[in-house]
Amino acid sequence: MSAHNVYPSSSSQSPGPAARPDSKQALITVVTPLWNESDTISALAAALRKLFQDTSVKWEWLAVNDGSSDDTAARVRKEMRGMEGARLVCLTRNFGQQAAYRAGLDHASGDAVVFLDADLQDPPEFIPEMIARWREGARLVVGRRRSRPERGVRGLLLRGFHVIFGRLTNNVMPRDSGTFGLMDRVVVDELKRLPERNLFLPALRCWLGYRQATVWYDRHERAGTPKQTYAKLFNYAWNGITSFSEIPLRFISWLGLFLCFFGTLCAMLVLVQRIGQWFGLWTERMVMGFATQTVGIFLLGGVQLLCLGIVGEYMARIFREIKGRPHYLVEEIIEEKSNPKKI
Repeated sequence: MSAHNVYPSSSSQSPGPAARPDSKQALITVVTPLWNESDTISALAAALRKLFQDTSVKWEWLAVNDGSSDDTAARVRKEMRGMEGARLVCLTRNFGQQAAYRAGLDHASGDAVVFLDADLQDPPEFIPEMIARWREGARLVVGRRRSRPERGVRGLLLRGFHVIFGRLTNNVMPRDSGTFGLMDRVVVDELKRLPERNLFLPALRCWLGYRQATVWYDRHERAGTPKQTYAKLFNYAWNGITSFSEIPLRFISWLGLFLCFFGTLCAMLVLVQRIGQWFGLWTERMVMGFATQTVGIFLLGGVQLLCLGIVGEYMARIFREIKGRPHYLVEEIIEEKSNPKKI
């Protein structure tokens, strides 16, 4: 077993615009990361089979098993039978969804690559429309949600993230969009050239530029049990914000200036009171109590710890980048109608 180093050398050249093959020659790779998705594999495979049968475009399904602890890999191998060109990339452990998508990018051979989650909340039947936008000249086609099934606190947090993320990053990616989308081979190759360890691919692919198009859709209820806890969603959101915005660092400066200004006002007030007492213009004497001092100490201490935490987060990201570890390790690649390839 060996590490799969997923970033090329700095000497590689950026590919120029490539002509799209015609409909009969084009190959579309559908990349699906899987982590304990045993209860959704059958529905996912059925949806992909129907999609493959209803179009003349050549397809391949590239499933990435992100260290599942259930029988996800076995179920995928079973569903792959008879699905020509299907491949299963098994990672050595759970590296996270973004790393699994990166593994899919590195192993995809299609002229265009589609990101599709296994829970089928993003309906595969909109992929042909994405291909149509691609045929019209778009290098990147992003799926945007008109509506989503999440309600209550979860729905409020998800919608709030897109608003905050857009404001902090100058709308680097379309609001209410996620990983669901199609990328031209040129975009895929450019993404593979980026050596970043802290991946946030939905925004990173938009950051590249190129001509973009949008496909609107209504998000469905999830097939199977939700895997994203509130803690994972928060980490995902924080990773995206810190990957594309320095505003949290600037917030420290703004907060420091505000506290300095507030402290200066308080100092001036005390000085005016003291001068007034000297000249007999101020007869009342302000007594600073224990509660006031305690509140001030805790307030300033909390602000300092908050600022240190934000700085520490960015330093940790620098530390991870400097180490240069690979995004993932591949244990096995299984192809339909072929023997497993050991890595």
